[in-house]
Amino acid sequence: MGLALEEPAEEDIVETINGIKVAFEKAVYSQTEGLTLEAQDTPQGKGLVMQGSGSDCC
Repeated sequence: MGLALEEPAEEDIVETINGIKVAFEKAVYSQTEGLTLEAQDTPQGKGLVMQGSGSDCC
Protein backbone atom coordinates (compact mmCIF):
# COMPACT_ATOMS: atom_id res chain seq x y z
CA MET A 1 0.00 0.00 0.00
CA GLY A 2 1.43 3.40 -0.87
CA LEU A 3 0.65 7.09 -0.83
CA ALA A 4 0.25 9.38 -3.84
CA LEU A 5 -0.49 13.07 -4.21
CA GLU A 6 -3.18 13.19 -6.86
CA GLU A 7 -6.85 14.02 -7.25
CA PRO A 8 -9.22 11.24 -6.14
CA ALA A 9 -10.90 9.16 -8.80
CA GLU A 10 -14.68 9.30 -8.98
CA GLU A 11 -15.01 5.77 -7.52
CA ASP A 12 -12.59 6.40 -4.59
CA ILE A 13 -13.77 6.56 -0.98
CA VAL A 14 -12.80 9.93 0.56
CA GLU A 15 -12.34 10.46 4.32
CA THR A 16 -10.66 13.05 6.55
CA ILE A 17 -7.94 11.60 8.82
CA ASN A 18 -6.22 13.86 11.37
CA GLY A 19 -7.52 16.85 9.39
CA ILE A 20 -6.12 15.55 6.06
CA LYS A 21 -8.46 14.64 3.21
CA VAL A 22 -7.52 11.12 2.01
CA ALA A 23 -8.88 9.09 -0.92
CA PHE A 24 -8.80 5.27 -0.92
CA GLU A 25 -9.29 2.88 -3.80
CA LYS A 26 -12.30 0.68 -3.04
CA ALA A 27 -10.12 -2.45 -3.44
CA VAL A 28 -7.88 -1.51 -0.47
CA TYR A 29 -10.33 0.43 1.72
CA SER A 30 -11.15 -2.54 3.99
CA GLN A 31 -7.42 -2.88 4.78
CA THR A 32 -7.21 0.69 6.12
CA GLU A 33 -9.41 0.22 9.21
CA GLY A 34 -7.60 1.50 12.29
CA LEU A 35 -4.85 3.34 10.41
CA THR A 36 -3.77 6.86 11.33
CA LEU A 37 -2.02 9.35 9.08
CA GLU A 38 0.83 11.32 10.63
CA ALA A 39 3.46 13.80 9.48
CA GLN A 40 7.05 12.66 9.92
CA ASP A 41 10.46 14.32 9.57
CA THR A 42 13.15 12.06 8.10
CA PRO A 43 16.67 12.64 6.78
CA GLN A 44 15.07 12.69 3.30
CA GLY A 45 12.60 15.43 4.32
CA LYS A 46 9.03 15.69 5.56
CA GLY A 47 6.41 13.15 4.60
CA LEU A 48 3.24 11.31 5.59
CA VAL A 49 3.15 7.89 7.22
CA MET A 50 0.20 5.52 7.72
CA GLN A 51 0.42 3.77 11.11
CA GLY A 52 -1.66 1.18 12.91
CA SER A 53 -3.14 -2.29 12.54
CA GLY A 54 -0.09 -3.93 14.11
CA SER A 55 2.45 -2.67 11.58
CA ASP A 56 3.50 0.60 10.00
CA CYS A 57 3.10 1.30 6.31
CA CYS A 58 5.12 3.93 4.50
